[in-house]
Amino acid sequence: MSVKQKDNPGTTRWGRVRRRLRWVLGGLLALVVLTVVGVKATDAVMTARERDAHAAPGELVEVDGHTMHVAVSGSGDTTVVLLPGLGTAAPVLDFEPLTRELSTWATVAVVEPFGYGWSDATDDPMLPSDVAADVQKALDAAGVDGPVVMAAHSIGGLYAQAFADAYPERTVAVVGLDPTMPRTDDVLPASEKEEDPFADPIPASIELLARGGWVRVMQAIGGDDPQMFSGATQAQGYSEENLALQTTVSNWSAVSSNVVWQAAHLEEAVDEVRDLTFSPDVPVLVFTADPAGERPAWRDAASTDYLRGSGCARDVPLVGEHYVHHEHAAEISAQIESFLAECLG
Repeated sequence: MSVKQKDNPGTTRWGRVRRRLRWVLGGLLALVVLTVVGVKATDAVMTARERDAHAAPGELVEVDGHTMHVAVSGSGDTTVVLLPGLGTAAPVLDFEPLTRELSTWATVAVVEPFGYGWSDATDDPMLPSDVAADVQKALDAAGVDGPVVMAAHSIGGLYAQAFADAYPERTVAVVGLDPTMPRTDDVLPASEKEEDPFADPIPASIELLARGGWVRVMQAIGGDDPQMFSGATQAQGYSEENLALQTTVSNWSAVSSNVVWQAAHLEEAVDEVRDLTFSPDVPVLVFTADPAGERPAWRDAASTDYLRGSGCARDVPLVGEHYVHHEHAAEISAQIESFLAECLG
């Protein structure tokens, strides 16, 4: 006679718990996978629709087999070219208040480098010499003739320096909007170097989220005002429509492959123009941001060094944040006009 051994109650209960746990974990994993795939697929569909619905406001021109966006406004005798800083996802829209002021007396051309705004994203290098060459070709393709005033924000200042050095016959003056000054490290206190927000590359996790379409999700949660990537607000003169479109364009252009490359190679970019100085016959005007309203000595030293060489140079401190053209568009435009009249006659 055989006797069936009874199951151990503890073992049986633990087995049921493990099975349930596996089901729960499996369900959670499936939910995560479905969410990731769903966000990516939704982003791809919506990006295609948005690109169709929002055509580039300027001209799309071909540069080395890729498309760059150049937006021209105004009809003045002086031509001002605007270049963005690192990660400004929609430069044409970000510069809109400044463009509006400048175009009352000048012709204004906003050039969106590769990976920005409506321009193609590429895997090509983005050192100052590379961007300067791209800008030159884009201006030619867009029919922007004659000497130009190169006006650039943040690291765009490195590209403006490279442009002035490579194309002196094309450069009538340089304007920096709180520009990156390549020899600042020589005078920067150690404590400031440690706090430099651009000292490190963009984290791989941020790049992964951007590729997966999560920028769209984050912006939907955060809203349009202030704009997540530029910080622009209606209080600074941006319309509700502008900010909404900045968010839309950022959905597909923010943290592009070009922006990631630029951030990873910033030190190399600085080194490429470190030894450049401006020509005596090229006027240079810089607007430097001073959030606290108190200018430290190292800023004076950095600015003096940056401007050396130019026969007509000026530094205009502005109380405010790094995006000086957000808060001071009218003043910047007026200062540029009077400065050029003074230096060029």
